[in-house]
Amino acid sequence: MPNIAMLSCWNHYHVKSFVRDLAEFPEATIIAVWDDDLARGQAYADEFGVLFEPNLAALLARSDLDGVIVDSSTEQAASLIEIAAKAGKHVLADQVMALSLQEANRVADWIRRSRIHFAIDMSLRRWPVNLAAKKVADTGAIGEITSVRIRNAHDGASGAVPLASRFLDSGYGVFTDLGAHCLYLMRWILGQPLAVTAVTASYTGHAAEDNAVSIFEYANGTLAICDTSYAADQSPFSIELYGTSGSFLGSGSTGVHRKLLRSSDSVVRAFSRDSHSDALRKAATMPEAGESTLSLWLKAIQGEESGLSTGIEEGIALAETLEALYLSAQSGRKVYLKDLQR
Repeated sequence: MPNIAMLSCWNHYHVKSFVRDLAEFPEATIIAVWDDDLARGQAYADEFGVLFEPNLAALLARSDLDGVIVDSSTEQAASLIEIAAKAGKHVLADQVMALSLQEANRVADWIRRSRIHFAIDMSLRRWPVNLAAKKVADTGAIGEITSVRIRNAHDGASGAVPLASRFLDSGYGVFTDLGAHCLYLMRWILGQPLAVTAVTASYTGHAAEDNAVSIFEYANGTLAICDTSYAADQSPFSIELYGTSGSFLGSGSTGVHRKLLRSSDSVVRAFSRDSHSDALRKAATMPEAGESTLSLWLKAIQGEESGLSTGIEEGIALAETLEALYLSAQSGRKVYLKDLQR
């Protein structure tokens, strides 16, 4: 039975979601919480009914601790993953492994050396609408892909119930949160881009960006647009693929920002030439949601065959993409991924 600790409750929305999900796995037990914010850590440990351990080294030295879920700020993620890996603890990271390619490669080296089971929760890859989009791209049902657009947004900065200030006053904003989903979906479908041009803005005037867009160029001429915002109400998730013989448009069925885990949560439209219509209709049919990363990670920890597919390489790819994107936004120029320090 794996014993799990939460490393940071920085994103309290996500940490509560992880705890709810863990309750569905009787074989796993949360035994402790660590947080560098002592008051926050103690509050959530009390809420979850577990020990709060303010000493990270002491927690990771526990022989009865098997794995950790890292739910920290994006700036802190790489160091916590590296420390946990050095301690020989399995790691599930929430969305981001690192913020630069060099940093990601260093963390990856420790993960490989420690021979732990590492996973990143790229949760939108399991949504039926995105599984359908991936199948449409992979099967060639709309010919060769020429452009992709992915949008993920909500009103966390501008709405009636604003995000905690830590989300908006750090060095990194919406593109490391909602926007990260767009980026890993893009790379899952299209692979590594050649270059990126990004524009970030702060609609609410905070230090971190809350409104942003990026355009990625591919060597074959394909373009991908990833846009994201904390300042958009009633903005359903959307994914659009355009190809040489058709198109695929998927989105949330309502304007409410929520998980789209049932086929009925999304709406799909697909258009093609008559000769491709049957293949496209079949490819665009939404399947059941995929198995959660948490479930796959717990299986791996227990020595079961899991098929984990969001790990080291995906973490490196996302870090590379984020580094190039922020360099472009800060410099006002196009950034080629090949020019990043490795």
